[in-house]
Amino acid sequence: MLFNSIEFVYFLIGVVVLYWAVPFREQNGLLLIGSYFFYGWWGFFTPELTGFGRALPLLLLWGSSLATYFSGKYLHPLPEGSRRRRIIFWLGVGVNVAMLGYFKYRGFFIENVQAAAEFLGLPFSTTEYQFLLPAGISFYTFQGLAYLIDVYGGFQKPARRLYDYALFHAYFPQLVAGPIERTNNLLPQLTAPRSLTPERLWSGLQLLIIGYVKKVAIADAIAPMTDRAFDPAGGQSGFGLLIGLYLFALQIYGDFSGYTDIARGASRLLGIELMINFRQPYFSKNITEFWERWHISLSSWLRDYLFIPLCRRFRGKRLIYLNLFLTMVISGIWHGASWNFVLWGVALGVFLLIHKWWTTSKTGKRIHKMMPPLPWISFPLGIFLTFNAVCFTLIFVKTRTLPHAWSFIKGIAAGGTTPPDLIPLIYFVCYGTLVALIDYPCWRTDRELPVPESAPSWKRGVVFGSLLLLLTFLGEMKGVSFVYFQF
Repeated sequence: MLFNSIEFVYFLIGVVVLYWAVPFREQNGLLLIGSYFFYGWWGFFTPELTGFGRALPLLLLWGSSLATYFSGKYLHPLPEGSRRRRIIFWLGVGVNVAMLGYFKYRGFFIENVQAAAEFLGLPFSTTEYQFLLPAGISFYTFQGLAYLIDVYGGFQKPARRLYDYALFHAYFPQLVAGPIERTNNLLPQLTAPRSLTPERLWSGLQLLIIGYVKKVAIADAIAPMTDRAFDPAGGQSGFGLLIGLYLFALQIYGDFSGYTDIARGASRLLGIELMINFRQPYFSKNITEFWERWHISLSSWLRDYLFIPLCRRFRGKRLIYLNLFLTMVISGIWHGASWNFVLWGVALGVFLLIHKWWTTSKTGKRIHKMMPPLPWISFPLGIFLTFNAVCFTLIFVKTRTLPHAWSFIKGIAAGGTTPPDLIPLIYFVCYGTLVALIDYPCWRTDRELPVPESAPSWKRGVVFGSLLLLLTFLGEMKGVSFVYFQF
């Protein structure tokens, strides 16, 4: 079930009404059943899935929940450092990683083995089974792994009941595309009574409105223009390709941050707070700050469960650069099973290393001789350079093959412009301005909503009434899939 579908609107209204009409324990039961219904809907109503394949996504979710819960339960009472404890931990990790690896990376692995065999003149054949990538498998796998690592490390006690962990693992607002929640934030909220205050209700509705504007009125409206720009047979000019790339940057941001806003708004209507996943990333002054503001739940996951352990294993100032680079390459692999995503991770790693080297060099012995740049120059210049660096990496996200990516880069470098380029330019100016109007007040005052809670009711009513009108005229609830569902 997609957030931007009429079915989900009816589903959410029904769940919220029933949820607050029953006692606490029944609330959790309703949430668990509703979460499985929500996820099962995607499997049973996806045209590409038939027969057993329709139930497979739900079965994989159950399998991941069972393996993770029982691994955490049985390893927790065992002595630290015991062999049996390590075996149980790695069994739980192995089940989750194996499922993710098989369904997400099997085709990529076979494709490359076959290419290598053909290059070496060796015979190679395999029976290929076609599976549609189960929605959200990367997200709930990482959430389960974080739970298991925390329990194994002694930072978190395991869930008391399978019932509680199953709800934590399958909680529908954040199941398919995050945020990747931490155990110490979400699980205690699910195991304690909740309440719905007028402030929480109003802010939840505001997040829903903003999320739908970003997804339906911005991202979905831009999508046809970006598809046309990235069409290898489109014959776009260099300027047209560049504007198409900028439009894709707006599209993927509106799409993913819109999903997060809808997830957080829906969850807040249920009395449960999800972590902030985006903090106006296109106002970042450098690439490091960008990754502190974009997909925060994944960035913090990679930092805590990959980068820091790598730094503990491979110590030294020079090795920090290697650990950072490896972390970003693995992030690229997590996002997609193709060489494009590997190269995307490489590009991000290189940009982060350049920034880290630059900031380190500025703190050298001669720092007192350096004149600080004027803020009114350095600030917009930093935003401009960071945005363009991010856009360059997005070429590898939108294109499907490395030759296509290289062709797109060469097309931009060739330059040139044509009269039809005026249309995507108008789109970029209009929708870019709309994104800035939504994000700038939040960035300027470091809050989650463009209008503060202290503002008069009429002012909030005008702003969000205008957004609703914008959604009515510019958006259609067509159920267009979210970009991050492919990850």
